[in-house]
Amino acid sequence: MAESQAESTSTAYTITQLRELVSSGGLRVPQFQRSFRWDAKDVSSLFDSIVKGYPFGSLLLWQREAPEDQITVGALRIPAPQRHDALWVVDGQQRVTSLVNAVDPVGARDPRFALGYSLRHDEIVRGSALNDPLAIPLPDLYDFSRALAWLSENPEAADRAAQVQELAGRLNRITVPATVMKNADEGTLREVFDRINSRGRRLTEAEIFDAIHGGPGAGTTVDGIAERVQAQTLFGHVEAKTVVQALLVRRHTDISRDVHGEFSESRRRASDFPEETEAEAFDATERALVAAVRFLQDVCGIPHMTLVPFRFQLLVLVRVFAFFPAPHDRNVELLSRWVWRTSAGAGRLGLAGSQTDLRRLAGYVVPDDESGSVQRLVRDAALDDGPDVPDLRVFRATRSDSKMILAALWNRAPVDAVTSEPISREVLAEALTGASTPAPVVADLVPAGGLPDDAPIAAAKMISIREGRDLLDAIDEGTDLASLLLDEVMVERLRARDVSGFLARRAKALTVYLTDFLDARTAWAQDDTPPLADLVFDDDDEEDGQVAL
Repeated sequence: MAESQAESTSTAYTITQLRELVSSGGLRVPQFQRSFRWDAKDVSSLFDSIVKGYPFGSLLLWQREAPEDQITVGALRIPAPQRHDALWVVDGQQRVTSLVNAVDPVGARDPRFALGYSLRHDEIVRGSALNDPLAIPLPDLYDFSRALAWLSENPEAADRAAQVQELAGRLNRITVPATVMKNADEGTLREVFDRINSRGRRLTEAEIFDAIHGGPGAGTTVDGIAERVQAQTLFGHVEAKTVVQALLVRRHTDISRDVHGEFSESRRRASDFPEETEAEAFDATERALVAAVRFLQDVCGIPHMTLVPFRFQLLVLVRVFAFFPAPHDRNVELLSRWVWRTSAGAGRLGLAGSQTDLRRLAGYVVPDDESGSVQRLVRDAALDDGPDVPDLRVFRATRSDSKMILAALWNRAPVDAVTSEPISREVLAEALTGASTPAPVVADLVPAGGLPDDAPIAAAKMISIREGRDLLDAIDEGTDLASLLLDEVMVERLRARDVSGFLARRAKALTVYLTDFLDARTAWAQDDTPPLADLVFDDDDEEDGQVAL
């Protein structure tokens, strides 16, 4: 029996019909679609083109099943029933969202979609221009009963009734061209997305991946995985790009490969998980991410994504925990050494966080060889002369060495200077909500403008959920100064505005602490032997003079 062929049908919808489709749950915006990014000016320009008769683009829709769901389209929240014939927006999300919200009385309450038509100037208006008594809101132009009500409520427009009738009739006759695809398989969708992606703003790798491989619900999308990892760990938002890379590196070391055919037959054969389905790959990636994150938090002492020095560290760990969900305690210890060695010795080890670095390191991790994989990683990160203590004169929240300093300070269990209670992971995560760097929890003990030239900037930093100017007032005799890497002399110098004296003392303390901390965490001078069980000779090995590794 021949495989069903994709069908492509050309059609057109009035704007009112699109609004009705959305309100009935018949038109869906997939989870994988990029978020609504247009502002009020963009929406206004779209309707200006419509009024002037300019072309304003078409839609590409994919007909397939849709579950019962609470959907969001712009400012509209809609309880949508299950449908077998829902239309999913493949191309045109920004236009669809703008069109249906601007003509909907509820959607138009959102400032992005609040538009009207000036009967005085014959143009689309927004903002303060909507206060003109001759500016009719767009929702009233797309509903004749509302248009009549508006005329009766605005006597200044009484002589404009014919103009309103003509305008409303013209706008309601305008249609939006659309192509509806049915029975589309992955190959067809791949080609469609390639062609869409060749014009306009390029879709991100994550958007393309989800569009082709993701399911209709949030649980089987890249963003869905990120949200679930955050909910389980409070690790912060893992970027969509990182989630896609995690899925890819778990299955194969080359993350630069084209995402389109990830689950094609040829790609499956090359994968480390050749038998798994797409849904299984999504689930397994989530589990591996959660395991890697918990390892970073519980073993390495890195509580949040914004404090991870390099993204490759998380991705290599995803591959490790994908193959070995419950590694031997000794290997757990060695993996922690690897994380801190690659953090403190990145420059000496030639690590820049590139895809080349990731592919090489991920290549050390192979199935059915837990200890061998870990040994290859730690050998590659050997620091014969000990770790490098960061230059305290350089500090930026985006730098890997600055993140390492903050992670080290976190391991002192810093207290909230106001409550004297240790800052918990939950409090830290809340303070870092939406942040891509640790900047929101970095306080300046000395304002940047008050630092002398060539000052050890890092010595003026501390982890705090309070602003720097509030800290000195909050510190009292009950404050655990040691948790903040402070002492009474430092506090006295700060209060006396002896900036140089404070910086000199804290820089010395920070250097000593970082030296000891990194020596302990990297364990660079200690033996990196694998678990004892892997060194036990069995009878056959004794005869051959070989050790089972």
